Amino acid sequence: MLYYHSMIDEKVKLKLMLYFTLLYLLVFTAISLFNKNYEFLYYTLVMSLLLFLVVLYHKKLHLTTAIIFGLTVVGAMHIFGGNIHIFGTRLYEFWLIPGVFKYDNLVHIIGTFVATFISYSLLFPHLDKKLKHSKFLLALVLILIASGIGAFNEVLELFAVVFLGATKQVGDYLNNALDLLFNFIGAIIASIYIVYYHKRKR
Repeated sequence: MLYYHSMIDEKVKLKLMLYFTLLYLLVFTAISLFNKNYEFLYYTLVMSLLLFLVVLYHKKLHLTTAIIFGLTVVGAMHIFGGNIHIFGTRLYEFWLIPGVFKYDNLVHIIGTFVATFISYSLLFPHLDKKLKHSKFLLALVLILIASGIGAFNEVLELFAVVFLGATKQVGDYLNNALDLLFNFIGAIIASIYIVYYHKRKR
């Protein structure tokens, strides 16, 4: 009976997250169309494809409700970052700590943090004994995979620069390097937690 109720609760949570994601995608797609913000229409298309794959394959991919919640939050942070302005400054450019840490940096840390957990969920059923018993190797593999996912995101941004003229929004080489750095930080933080969790799970 308890298991049945937890299954219902999980389905309700997944539906709520799906509806919330669809809502903000629809609202900000309309806003992007109105403002002719084709860069974010492109990102919305990519996110919609990701959402479709998650809904279709989340059980096969071993994605927990917590991970899907993380994806929902990251998606919302990304869409809000490109469309909401605070005191005339686009949220992505807004300094959370003046001169040190932007909202954009936070999104990259959280995004790669979630990507690291996704990587772990995909890898865990296939881990060999050596990886399972080596905290360093497991953490290293996860950091490299998550950093690779972060680098792929930069490739997607390159397409926006080349084909949609989004140079101003995406930023210069320093911005790209900082994105990769904060991706790396997010992967390290997640890997430390995962290695501790994995040790207990074992």
